[in-house]
Amino acid sequence: MRGFLLLPAAALVAGACTTGSGAAPTASAVVAKIATGGNPCGVAGTAGAVWVTDATQGELLKIDPAANQVVQRTKLDATPCELRSALGSLWVITQSGRLDRVDAATGKVVARIGIGAVTYDVAFGFRSIWVTNREGKTVQRIDPTTNRVVKTLRFPVGKPAGIAPAGGYLWVGDDLGQAVFRLDPRSYRFRPVSTRGLSSSWVAASPGAVWVSNTASDTVSRIDPRTRKVVAVVKVGHSPVNLDVVGGDVWVPNDRGNTLSRISIATNRVVETIKTDTNPAVVAPVDGEVWASMFDAGTVWRIKPG
Repeated sequence: MRGFLLLPAAALVAGACTTGSGAAPTASAVVAKIATGGNPCGVAGTAGAVWVTDATQGELLKIDPAANQVVQRTKLDATPCELRSALGSLWVITQSGRLDRVDAATGKVVARIGIGAVTYDVAFGFRSIWVTNREGKTVQRIDPTTNRVVKTLRFPVGKPAGIAPAGGYLWVGDDLGQAVFRLDPRSYRFRPVSTRGLSSSWVAASPGAVWVSNTASDTVSRIDPRTRKVVAVVKVGHSPVNLDVVGGDVWVPNDRGNTLSRISIATNRVVETIKTDTNPAVVAPVDGEVWASMFDAGTVWRIKPG
């Protein structure tokens, strides 16, 4: 599921913990493996619910975390993946040229917004929704009050991938390059920042840090957003993709290695490696837990960090 382009491509986890520092942390626990069928991709949490997209069926699934069961399915535009919860809505990017806005209270689509070609990721920041369009080579800004695109920006080089706000800017990955781009939401200027990695695709943020999955070099780079310098490069599993921050750790799905890597923000070291089902795609924080989609396996894992 590398970069989610549809192209030719409850138990304690015993022995799953490895560490790159001193004493090993407490092992995390897989508390549920929820069968969704299809190809689960994006994950997001709202009050009392976890939402998962099914890329092949074109659906948004609502999971009741109290029962660990799918309780609702909503039809979306074709080939949905990443989604973001913001402003009482779920914003779901699809690879069919539309961004679907779903009311989180009802699970119903309330707007379908025309966007670019093969959309990769979506973020909320600076009172706007932002999407990256890989094949269209653009980043678009959407006004959530009107559900309209208000700015389309040409990506400077390569193909835009993940996007996340941090330090007063947006940070955009390049699926083909060795840098991320810092985007000023006021001037709309892009500035490249070297990652010291290959295919610097996916981006997440913690206080004072930007984290980048370098998919082709099996590493994660930590960037200081103030100095725009790499302060650590962490070796993870094979083909790291849609990483996210949960508590004091960065969780990284390695989609061709069938593992999740847990990086300590305090030490910049991998402190745990968890074997997973095939093709882990996306991780998301929900109430202090990690929810991870397994694209090829048709399951979503619920993990309580150790």
